[in-house]
Amino acid sequence: MISQLLAVVEVDKADRVVCQAVGCGHGVFRRIHVVRHGDGSLGVYGSDCFGKLFGQLANKAPQYGSGDGRELTPEERLMLAENTERLVAQFEAEYQALAAQERLRREQQEMVERAAQERAERLRAEAERRRPPAPAEIASVERAAKALVRQKFNVDPDAPGWRGLVLVEARKLLGR
Repeated sequence: MISQLLAVVEVDKADRVVCQAVGCGHGVFRRIHVVRHGDGSLGVYGSDCFGKLFGQLANKAPQYGSGDGRELTPEERLMLAENTERLVAQFEAEYQALAAQERLRREQQEMVERAAQERAERLRAEAERRRPPAPAEIASVERAAKALVRQKFNVDPDAPGWRGLVLVEARKLLGR
């Protein structure tokens, strides 16, 4: 497993932590880099030591938060010094909660978009249904409409006064 930059954090100058690079021991309060080593252990490093030891990670974003340096609360600072694993677990929980919120937001947005598309489709279909049939459409079903009028009403559909009834039957045949 390759080393991984987990977070970049900062604390007040008075609450600085010790850089864990071998032979360093400097107090660090800005841009504290929390790294998970290949063996699974955690380390806390200042910017200079981080750059020297983990140059390949310098241009990568941390897994949690941005590279700007999240300011820790007093409780988080205590976790950083005493139980870094617990602080990383808290970061993971926050990350998962934000990811879940983002998924929910995306799902809700997709639902809204689907509902809008369905409504637009219904309105389009309704407008199409209400559109009067074109003369060519009526002509395509006029023979069948006249046969229906002749059968249902026992009248000559070509006789004067029955054209309206033929058009009604033609619209029915066209689904309008």
